Amino acid sequence: MKLMWLGHSCFWLETKGVRILVDPYPLVEDDLIGNVDYILITHEHSDHYGKVELLSRLRDASVIGPKPVYLMAVADGVKNVIEIQENQTIPLENNVKITAFLVEHPSSQHPLGYLIHGDKSVMHVGDTYATPFFKRFRGMVEILLVPISGRSTANEREAAQIVEDIRPKIVIPMHYGTYGGGNPEKFKEELERRRIWVVFMKLEPYQEVEL
Repeated sequence: MKLMWLGHSCFWLETKGVRILVDPYPLVEDDLIGNVDYILITHEHSDHYGKVELLSRLRDASVIGPKPVYLMAVADGVKNVIEIQENQTIPLENNVKITAFLVEHPSSQHPLGYLIHGDKSVMHVGDTYATPFFKRFRGMVEILLVPISGRSTANEREAAQIVEDIRPKIVIPMHYGTYGGGNPEKFKEELERRRIWVVFMKLEPYQEVEL
């Protein structure tokens, strides 16, 4: 699996030949994004939906998101849009599938996170606070992408609680730096203080890794 962090909550990944982009925010450098088959949007806020119309057209990609995102994309003239609901699983190609789940982000109409099932299991929790709900995914996630900014979403301490509840193998912080605070080192220290032993990966923007 190839994975690239493009800043904020935006990731590009390729698994089993399927290329997925998550939450392309307005400032993302679209020229640095390769081919995309599907664009997943966690919720309708502009710092997650930002470049959907442009990138879906330039990359001829299908857009998947909750109802508010579906309605926005249709209004923006996006041709291939799929609405997904919480607890729904949508099959893609090559035995890759995504499962949506509701998260705790009160300022959104219908915030979702996604569990991507490919050659590895990747969870993008979107914008969320810590909630006991995450314990249901314990043992199901290999790579966890978790927000740490504390700006209408989890801070470093709450992010550590999400990691403790899910217990992934690898954790990558997101939703920091571009639009405000969040300190990856503070998050790492909180994980160590709680004796949560995971592989901690701090990526640089547009850095691609193979996992």
